[in-house]
Amino acid sequence: MKKLIGVLIISFLVMLTACNQPVEDSQEEQPVEENEEGGVEEEVIDEEETDGEQGENGEHEDGNDVESPGGAENGEGEIEIADEKELTFEIEGQTETRVAQFNRSELGYGIYVLEGYTLHSEEPGRDVLVFNNDGDFFTRIIPHKNEGSAEELKGAIEEHAQGEIENLQDLPMSSLQYALKESVEISGERTTIYHLAKEVEGELFQLTVFLPAKEAQEGVAPSMLAMLETVHP
Repeated sequence: MKKLIGVLIISFLVMLTACNQPVEDSQEEQPVEENEEGGVEEEVIDEEETDGEQGENGEHEDGNDVESPGGAENGEGEIEIADEKELTFEIEGQTETRVAQFNRSELGYGIYVLEGYTLHSEEPGRDVLVFNNDGDFFTRIIPHKNEGSAEELKGAIEEHAQGEIENLQDLPMSSLQYALKESVEISGERTTIYHLAKEVEGELFQLTVFLPAKEAQEGVAPSMLAMLETVHP
């Protein structure tokens, strides 16, 4: 009987010892780094780096689109200009639609030119837009960036006019600062001259259209005006 009691006591002590044994954490402790002062440094997560990181498709992961610089169409800060443009105008009461090609002048401006016309450099600071079938039909184009004003140009035209001057009405052009019509005789031929000033994006363009009294005038005049409407810096 004493032996049985002794066995039970030993068994109870073994079980009690096992219960008091510390349980090891299944996860290994992460090593910590000490700073130079002996303190423990904790890893700090930069919220700005993780919140809304930009993905490869140009969008933030938080759903916000990334805007291209300047909102340019080609993504490089420059606005793309079409090589061709359809111009619509009336010739003898009939509506015409023709394709024009973009031209960039050495003077820095752009214009769409119809087939059968050519843009030339006439002399420093001015160009001419010429009707290929008859060079007597042409327009002189002079850009005035920061030089002079429409009022000064108009005053000079009225002062030096060689023929009768009158105001032109209802021309199919926008942003005109003035529109004058002059009738003169050049080399024995009656010629109508349109004196126009068009302001585009703060830049002033002086346009002088020469239209001899020939049969081609009916088609050349509206064609010239349609092309001049596309002039821009």
